[in-house]
Amino acid sequence: MSGRFFLAVALLSASLALEGAAVAGVPEELRASDTPVVINHVIIETSTPYQLVTSRLDDEVKRFDESYRKLLKDNKIDELRVKLIQGLEPDGFMIHFVAQQGDLLALEGKRQRGNVYYLGNVVAAAQMTKLNFSAALYAPLRLNVYENAHGGTTFEYDKPSTQFGQFHNADIDEVARSLDDHLLRLIKKVSA
Repeated sequence: MSGRFFLAVALLSASLALEGAAVAGVPEELRASDTPVVINHVIIETSTPYQLVTSRLDDEVKRFDESYRKLLKDNKIDELRVKLIQGLEPDGFMIHFVAQQGDLLALEGKRQRGNVYYLGNVVAAAQMTKLNFSAALYAPLRLNVYENAHGGTTFEYDKPSTQFGQFHNADIDEVARSLDDHLLRLIKKVSA
């Protein structure tokens, strides 16, 4: 048997031993638990320059702005649903926030060209969160986009199906797999 098999068995055994274990430092009366989760981390490199990729992302993906929040606040749910569906076209995501992580490296002496995009599909998030409120921890998704040492662009993200897979719900899994596909298609599109 391969070393990967034994590693997988060891990780599963450790996971089962820790599942539901008390969280260190949390008083007993709070009923805390700690469950390990295996996440697939994806790294995609392209020779497409960072500036071109981010320009395409900004042009291609609409922003989840205050106009959506206002419709929700005013309880105009039908209008919100229509606007969301239009906003998600054509790639299935909207930008909720862009964290300028590369600029923050100025605190360490040198900026780097790189951002973390908080990308979401509010309709999909609502479907999953309805089934298990804990799914809200992973929506919106995070996509790390930065200039690499070769002059191209690197994308990094945690695969949605593995993030949401921890809930062991077939309906959530189906939505999460569609997010996997949409995210990969978007990366290919802005990298072309």
